Formats: sequence, C-alpha cells, structure tokens
Amino acid sequence: MLKFLVCLLQLIIAPAKGWEAIADEDMEPRKLCAEGFYPFIGVVACTVFVQYFYSTETGLAQLLQNAVITFLQYFITYFLASFLFSLFISKLTQGEVDEKRCHTFIIYNLSLLGLFQMINNCLPVEISIFQFLPFFDIFIIWFGIPYLSIKENKKVLFLILSVASIMVPPYIFGPLLNNMLPSAHDNTPSML
Repeated sequence: MLKFLVCLLQLIIAPAKGWEAIADEDMEPRKLCAEGFYPFIGVVACTVFVQYFYSTETGLAQLLQNAVITFLQYFITYFLASFLFSLFISKLTQGEVDEKRCHTFIIYNLSLLGLFQMINNCLPVEISIFQFLPFFDIFIIWFGIPYLSIKENKKVLFLILSVASIMVPPYIFGPLLNNMLPSAHDNTPSML
C-alpha cells in the first residue's frame, strides 16, 4: 500500500510526473486493487466514524451505515467505470488499447476522490473550499491523457467521458444507496 500512497501523493504534487511514475511502476490492476485501492477505500469509509467525536446528532448505527455506503459507492463505481471505459476508449486512443492502464487510471482517480472525501469526513465543520477539492481530479484526469495515449483531437471528449464515468457515479450511488437502505433511526422492520 505504500507504493500506492506514494504514487497518489505524486499525482497531487506533480500530476504529469505522477502519471510517469505510475507508468514506470506498471503494477497489475488486480494487485493494485488488493494492495492499494480496496484497503484505501476501507480507510476512507472508516473516517466516517471520526464524526462521532464532534457530532452528537449522528448515532453509531447511522455512522456504520454511512461507512458501508462510502465503501460501496467507490467499489461499485470502479466496476461501472471499467465497463464504461471499455465502451468508449478504443475510439479515443492511438493504436492498441492498454486495458491495464485504463484500470490503473480509474483506480487512481477514484482514490483521489476518496482522499478528498476522507479530508471532508475528518473536518468538524464544512469548509466551503474543501467542497471544491473533487474538481482537482479533473485536472489530474487531464494530465493523464498522455498516459492513456489519447488522440489529440479527442482530448476534450475523453475528459467529458472520464468525468462522467469516474467522478459522477460516486455522487449518484451515495444518495441512492442511502435511500435504498433502511434508516438507522427507523424502527420498522426491513423488507429486505
């Protein structure tokens, strides 16, 4: 997980150099998920419990439910984004599609979103500037264009499709899963 975190930090500090380091690392996506992404989103989900120390309104059961939803929204998004990329990436790249790089690209961009959510989870109050941190991921996606060998005239289309398949789903799945699961405050029996 240390290599994963170092590459994630490099993406934040110097996006172009970060993607070069990730290309040099050339880790298998399954290994990257098992040793980096899944444990990381697990940690992101656990940071939901930090709210217990500064919020008296939210009970432990609700925090547990929020932690599960946090993990699931990133987990599901990874597979959805992989599927969506497989639909459009071949029309946008120069030459052969490198599926390994596509999965790695998705993993790191989702991890950045998770990192930004972790920061928000740990803050006792909402600070408006931190609400805009996910927009930094658009910047990282833009610098990842050479990593995936996207055609020059398809860069903007790639950016739009990447944002739609990587960044938007977590913000849809979070509320959707929250509405699907019975409220932790609700005492009525579940139909599930």
